Amino acid sequence: MGLSNLFLYLLLFDTILLLLVSAKNETSRTPSKHPTVINVGLILDFNSSDGFVADSCISIALSDFYTENLHYATRLALVPKNSNDVLSAASAALELVNADQVEAIIGPQYYSQAKFVAEIGGKSQVPIISFSVTSSSFRLTRTPYFIQTTLPDSSQLKCVTSLVQQFGWSEIVVLYQNDAEGEPGNNFIPSLTDAFQQASIQLSYVISVSSSDSVSNIKKELKQLRGIQTRVFLVHVTSPDLASRIFSLANEVGMMSKGTAWIITDALSNSLSSLNAPTIELMEGVIGVRPYVPKSENLENFRIRWNKFLLLQQQPALTENISDVNLFCLRAYDTVWALATAVEKIQFPGINRSQEKSNASRDPITNMTISEAGPGLVKEILKTRFLGLSGEFKMRHGQLETPVLEIINIVGNGGNGDRTVGYWTPERGFSRKIASADEGDHGVVYSNQVDGVLKPIIWPGESTKKPKGWDVPGMGLKLRVGVPKKTGFTEFVDVQDIGNTKTYNVTGFSIDVFIAALDSLPFKIVPEFIPFVNDSGGSNGTYNDLVDKLSVTKNPEYEALVGDITIRAEREGTADFSLPYSESGVVKVVRAEPDRLKNMWIFLKPLSWDLWLTVVLSAISIGLVLHVLERRLNPQRQLGMLVLFPLAALAFPERNIVGNSWARFVLVVWLFMAYILMQSYTANLSSILTVGQLRPSTDTPSCAGYQEGSFVKEILTNWLKLSPANCYSYSSMEAYDRALSLGCKHGGVDAIYDEIPYIKLFLHKYGSKYKMAGATYSTGGFGFAFPTGSPLSKPISEAILNVMEKGTIQDIEKNYFGPGYTSQYAGEDLSRDSPSLTTYSFAGLFTITAFLTLLALICSECSFAISSYRSRNSINPAEDVPPKNEQDSEGVDEILEQEESHEQEVELTNANNDHGGG
Repeated sequence: MGLSNLFLYLLLFDTILLLLVSAKNETSRTPSKHPTVINVGLILDFNSSDGFVADSCISIALSDFYTENLHYATRLALVPKNSNDVLSAASAALELVNADQVEAIIGPQYYSQAKFVAEIGGKSQVPIISFSVTSSSFRLTRTPYFIQTTLPDSSQLKCVTSLVQQFGWSEIVVLYQNDAEGEPGNNFIPSLTDAFQQASIQLSYVISVSSSDSVSNIKKELKQLRGIQTRVFLVHVTSPDLASRIFSLANEVGMMSKGTAWIITDALSNSLSSLNAPTIELMEGVIGVRPYVPKSENLENFRIRWNKFLLLQQQPALTENISDVNLFCLRAYDTVWALATAVEKIQFPGINRSQEKSNASRDPITNMTISEAGPGLVKEILKTRFLGLSGEFKMRHGQLETPVLEIINIVGNGGNGDRTVGYWTPERGFSRKIASADEGDHGVVYSNQVDGVLKPIIWPGESTKKPKGWDVPGMGLKLRVGVPKKTGFTEFVDVQDIGNTKTYNVTGFSIDVFIAALDSLPFKIVPEFIPFVNDSGGSNGTYNDLVDKLSVTKNPEYEALVGDITIRAEREGTADFSLPYSESGVVKVVRAEPDRLKNMWIFLKPLSWDLWLTVVLSAISIGLVLHVLERRLNPQRQLGMLVLFPLAALAFPERNIVGNSWARFVLVVWLFMAYILMQSYTANLSSILTVGQLRPSTDTPSCAGYQEGSFVKEILTNWLKLSPANCYSYSSMEAYDRALSLGCKHGGVDAIYDEIPYIKLFLHKYGSKYKMAGATYSTGGFGFAFPTGSPLSKPISEAILNVMEKGTIQDIEKNYFGPGYTSQYAGEDLSRDSPSLTTYSFAGLFTITAFLTLLALICSECSFAISSYRSRNSINPAEDVPPKNEQDSEGVDEILEQEESHEQEVELTNANNDHGGG
């Protein structure tokens, strides 16, 4: 019975709940009996294709919204105004505010119009809602009544910057639209420049184009781009017609060939459906960025209805290039839904209009109608959040929040020529797939890298290989390389005229290093060496004059410079240099002379003064120990003679020079220490005698020489403060040798200052007479020069590192300078003397000797004490025992007699040895 009642109660509850839900659904389908009509202005260019699309999508959006929400108490009524310029837009806005009493305005279509309409909206407190203006210059704090329901153009900057970085491109060319329709480009470029500067990406060229530009003007600009080295192009245009002309002419002049990269922003990628099939075919290989529009059932239904709507239109001039629904239409659709939702939440029946009070005239500008519902309506729009056709609708700071961006690749194939290769999110970076509502992030890999994340991209020229981003203009031709003409040190660069025909053969160390670097590049460059000579075949100027040739912008004579060109700060302003391929620095070379003063006392130099003193003290100490040990056997020997025992033992190492066993042990230890000291002395003295004791002929030269045409003269006059009259230039190693041999007093110089590679070569030839001395003055070393902004400087620098690591440069040095050049005199100062040996070097030896000597002394005394004790105990106790003192005296006398007997035997043995030796 209880279970039956429970079942009845549950059935009754379900029935009531079903009735309530049905009643609610019925209420939502029941139209409101007396809806409040809210006037909303609509400012568009209805004669344009985009204006037609927006107007159509807005009408469909209103119909769809109120079909789904019949019970709403408000209805939006559109008040359209046509506008194609700034004046008509401002006039339409004033009329809508004052005459039509609108509560909001949708539009205008262009940025130039939006600036004025936003001011009117701010003064009248009427919200201005734009779904087409993408400029980031509108901020909620400055224009609180201007709301952008589209993404600002700055939202894609981080994505574009990341793409350029990850593809390894350091330079880029920007083409942007600069007219009334594309005026946001003027605000986009500063933001783009800041973003690229932070990412160390250089804007090598910026070109502005207009919809009104002729084909010849655009073609001229593109031909100019073909002459520069950058091959990465960013296109920011809003007009589909202008985009068609740009890419058509780019193909015509060969700018869409293999090795180039083209990127389009969402200003164009959102309107690809407005481009015809031939234009899409011409854009094959272009990559683009645009907001991601998630697929949904509502979107598919809308696309079907939209295509049917286009078929019924009788305006072919506006619809012929519209093949599919685009983001522009979807933003307009979602804008209407957001506004209608916000209006429903505002209590409009109790709101009245008032007139702004003015103390002056009643001009429409100063006597403007103010909307009391405007502040509340703005707040409700900013709080509105829903899932629209274009994705999630969520406002932040008066602008649509940045969602996921889609990276596309145009591959031709008619009208549907774009394919998605990946996605980008502000927080997580790149991914190949996008998280879905059902699976979430499962299986989605995010990364800041593009390699292995994005799908394979087809680049211009049907290439699947990523463009390197730059190219040498006329790469199929030779690279014009300038080389200096030298009369001396031709081992580095040697320019020889072949039979006075003005045809030159260029060789040398620098030339071979450059060729080796070119050979290690991943692409082929054929150099054409052009000597920097005058009509007579001589040098055409200094090295600075040669570097200045690279700063010529029109028809440059050289595209690179190769030779013994030093990297200097003043030259960096007119050229870009590679990494140095030689040692850097300026050094001094002087005449070397024997140091007779040191040779006189050279025998003392192997040991330091403290070691000499320690050896003498050790000998005296050993002599004193020997005297103590031998005092009982040879009491008649004088102390002075025993002190000389250690020295005598070195010359007369006879075993019987001492009689005590422990004394002989100490003597052996002393001989061991003396042997080590003598061997170390001999080795160090040999080293000192082997390395010639040379010293500079002068420390501060009164006159100095340098290489002709070198910047070293500036070091002599500015740093060393030498008078220019005391600085002499020379052009060859032979001239260096003659000048140093003569010296200042006889018409030569006391020192030569030059860069390390030249000095090493000079010392390699005359090393026995000269030496490097003094400090090294830092320089940049030898490098290859390129025009400023040249893309060759970086790969050549990498190639130089590669050549160095493989040892190729060392092989080239041996080929030109000889086998001893690489290691000989490499920054070595030959005036360094061999260091003297110190007491610390033999501290361990002295410690062991002292320990063993002390041990022998202790053992000897202990042995004597034990022997004395045993002698006393060996006397027969039954015999008359004399007094204790007498007994001890007799025992000592007996021991002394034994020692005297032993001493006599030693002397006899020595006498026999001496007789036998005679």
